[in-house]
Amino acid sequence: MANRRLMLLCAVCFLMIGIDQWTKSWAIAHLKDTPTTHLLGGSVLLLYAENSGAWGSMGSGLNNSLRFWLLTVLPFIFLGGISWYTVTSKELKPYMVWCYSLVIAGGVGNLIDRAIYGYVVDFLWVGIPNGIGTNIFNVADVSIMIGVITLLVMHFTVERKALPDPVQS
Repeated sequence: MANRRLMLLCAVCFLMIGIDQWTKSWAIAHLKDTPTTHLLGGSVLLLYAENSGAWGSMGSGLNNSLRFWLLTVLPFIFLGGISWYTVTSKELKPYMVWCYSLVIAGGVGNLIDRAIYGYVVDFLWVGIPNGIGTNIFNVADVSIMIGVITLLVMHFTVERKALPDPVQS
């Protein structure tokens, strides 16, 4: 069973990290130093950004040493721990292995950027033209969000229905 979880984790990571790094290379080659590309009437923007912080550039103003520890070392340790848990835990359901694998793949994709460039390459924005929208993000961020949101939705729907009703017990 652990071998199947490890194979799934490796397959998801290989695929998602590959797509993430390819799209970031594409963004560097085609979007850096170019005007913003508007798609779908401006609801999707392709624009190059170098994010030295975390989500929404949080932490970008920290000194380099603290930023390295908070945004590189701690996530590396966290990803190692969640990888170990994903492979060794006997309690995880298959969808959980998929979800954790997506989170791990996204985290590793962004850590690769930090190791190579010292920042994360972002290039996508989605929202209402000239209005409310997302922060600028990348495929690794999408992988993380899909994993986390799916875990939460499954926990509060499927998993809750499977629990016995404490009132009726």
